[in-house]
Amino acid sequence: MSRAEILRQEREKIMTKIANDEQNRAKLLAALIDIDDEMEELEIKNSRKIRNAHQNLSA
Repeated sequence: MSRAEILRQEREKIMTKIANDEQNRAKLLAALIDIDDEMEELEIKNSRKIRNAHQNLSA
């Protein structure tokens, strides 16, 4: 399982918990932000890899 898939699953778990757990909502939201940030970083890294691969093919 890739890191992105693990993050998506974790995000879904947190989204479910947020609706039902008012006492820990701030903590869950912080965890959700962390996951979203990491997912964004993975997307940026992947887009750079793809861009570099295209540039190498063109050269």
